[in-house]
Amino acid sequence: MIAVAVADGLSLRPAVVDVESGAMRVLVERNLTLPGTKTFFHWIDDATLACEVTVGNRPTLWLDVEKRGAMASIANWHKAWKGQEATASPLTTDQPETVLEEAEYCVIDVGTGRYDVFSREGPRPDRLEAFDGRPEPDYPPRVVGPGKPVPPQSILAATHPEGSEAIYLTRSDDATRVLRLARDKPHVIFETDTHMAEVVPSRSFTMPFATGAGQEAQLRVILPPDYREGESRPAVLWVYPGFKAGSEMAHRQHLLNQPGMFNLHLLAARGYVVIIPSMPYDENGLGVERVLADCLIETAHPACDAVVAAGYVDRARIHVAGHSLGGWATMVLLTKSEAFRSGIAMAGTSNLLSQTDDVRLRFDAIVDDSRAPGMSSNYHLKCPPWERLDSYLRNSPLFSVEQISAPLLIIHGDQDYVEIGQSEQMFAALRSLGKPAEFVRYWGEGHVFESPANIRDAWERIILWLERAH
Repeated sequence: MIAVAVADGLSLRPAVVDVESGAMRVLVERNLTLPGTKTFFHWIDDATLACEVTVGNRPTLWLDVEKRGAMASIANWHKAWKGQEATASPLTTDQPETVLEEAEYCVIDVGTGRYDVFSREGPRPDRLEAFDGRPEPDYPPRVVGPGKPVPPQSILAATHPEGSEAIYLTRSDDATRVLRLARDKPHVIFETDTHMAEVVPSRSFTMPFATGAGQEAQLRVILPPDYREGESRPAVLWVYPGFKAGSEMAHRQHLLNQPGMFNLHLLAARGYVVIIPSMPYDENGLGVERVLADCLIETAHPACDAVVAAGYVDRARIHVAGHSLGGWATMVLLTKSEAFRSGIAMAGTSNLLSQTDDVRLRFDAIVDDSRAPGMSSNYHLKCPPWERLDSYLRNSPLFSVEQISAPLLIIHGDQDYVEIGQSEQMFAALRSLGKPAEFVRYWGEGHVFESPANIRDAWERIILWLERAH
């Protein structure tokens, strides 16, 4: 049997899959916690499974947090409209930090479904020590690479204690599979996404380029399926500061069978060359004189130059796009360069001075203390704005909006922890200046869209935008 976590959008349950039959069985109606980089489970013996479940069987943290604000807002608005209950939610500066998810140990008899729970702080059986001390696998998970009997993009998921068998997960261009390797022969246990075998693949490859700072780097190119040698096509530069092209991370965006919303083959399929550059920068070199926003041109321009020089791309028809920190980078690049035909900024930050509460927690009595760590880790701003205002202004594309000349498509979900007000401010500024822009809001969506209808709609709008812009 293979222990698995089964999600349905509301719950995350412990279950087992029978290797021979492929049948799946949910063990207990308890919500698992998300264990970070550790595995969900540990087999104590052939019939007993150890895991962690939420205290009080609350929904798993991220399933809970993603919908918490929306559900609380609906409830509070109804209370306010009825006028019978106050909806005040006071916060104080001295209130303790909130624990969003509490866990307890759970030991399950796989045959009967009976289980026992134990407090993390109280006494527990010795047999739970192995579960508590289980090692952390590589994160992000590393692919196997060439030289194995399984596809190079496979991830080692589990090994037999005697080393005689192993379980791999693999996303190939024709399907997603769970493989069992025994006697050096892989056997398919489970497969899905088999429709991918009918999709015409695009040619994808890496090529070197030198950054403006003199660093040797790589970029990845995805060519349209119908590309012919010698053609100069329109292109989309997909940006994300700190990204390293050609890494061994699983589920890279250049893979045809990439499971997330940002499958960049959707752009290639519509005739666009996709450029995904490494965007290195010297974190130690950032400070008063130089901020992260100053580094982006040093990789964006040379990456475009390299692909243009190779003959793949028409320099006059390059668009720039990105999501999250890449959305911020897109807007920054438009303030610093006239090289791009248009920009597409998704879930991006425009004004670092107005980082406010996470909307997912806004309707609870929770003080959100995540802003300062986010400024430090994402933008390398170690001081608050009242100590270094200029660095915040220089890293905020809103305060250079008058320098944007290219049209900008802005996309944002109203439940995003990157508040939608960031995009509202940028759109309002562009509109007041008479600059071409379009702002598409998706109600009920978070940082990465979940609704199939909204994902489809967003991509249709992106393609239509690109077609109109060139």
